[in-house]
Amino acid sequence: MPTQSTATRARRRCLPAFENLEGRALLSSNPLGPALPGKHYPAPDVAQFVPILYPPGTPQPTKAEIARESFVAKGFGTYTVGPGRFDTQALSIHGFGKPMTSNLSRRFHFQYEVTEPVNKAQAVTGVMSLVAGNFLQNSALQILDLIGPTGTEKDGLPTNLFFIPDANATQTTAFAGTGTTIPGFSNFPANYFTSSGTLAPAPGSPGSLGPPTSVDNWNMGLGIATFKYLPDRHPEAGSLGSGTVIVVLRGLLNYSGAQSQFDKGFN
Repeated sequence: MPTQSTATRARRRCLPAFENLEGRALLSSNPLGPALPGKHYPAPDVAQFVPILYPPGTPQPTKAEIARESFVAKGFGTYTVGPGRFDTQALSIHGFGKPMTSNLSRRFHFQYEVTEPVNKAQAVTGVMSLVAGNFLQNSALQILDLIGPTGTEKDGLPTNLFFIPDANATQTTAFAGTGTTIPGFSNFPANYFTSSGTLAPAPGSPGSLGPPTSVDNWNMGLGIATFKYLPDRHPEAGSLGSGTVIVVLRGLLNYSGAQSQFDKGFN
């Protein structure tokens, strides 16, 4: 039987074909840029967090301060689902990805761990690490605690959680703490959330978990983290599920930037 000619094989290799495309979320926030000298692009829909972080009777932020504290980050990555590590946890979710687009950094490498409780009256909890990787933030590290009620799950995975800066973790560079906080904010975040992960009534209002203390302090913050999960057709071996996750963070971060010589434009 005659063999195919070299020309015939070459033509077949050049025939059009379909290739798989990556799933990406549309970005509605601008990257860091020169359009606002000395400032960063304000994040949308952050005014909703102002009366929660700064309830009536406490120092109120100016319009410029709200814009300075505004934070948004969007990105996608990979997630895997596994069993809970303790008998109170129904399952655990681990996700990671790079890079995130943000108004505070052109690149955020993120990683998170979220656990779903067995008792649906308890809160969904987790933690997220954001590592910035550009000249402005210079390997800055921001650690966020995640908390929220059950009830937003899709295919068993929570889709909406609140985030707050971890008060006990070591944030680095631009997000680093400024030492002793004076005056203190002993009611944050303990008096801001119920045991089920819902927001408590604002401190000082009827039904709140405690009276307000001064809230004009560095390292406070509050926002919403949303997760959209796109499961793999064939989950990763050894996991309870895997796929692509799209993460969106938006809220307020009251960091000083005083620990970063590159962050002076925001101060």
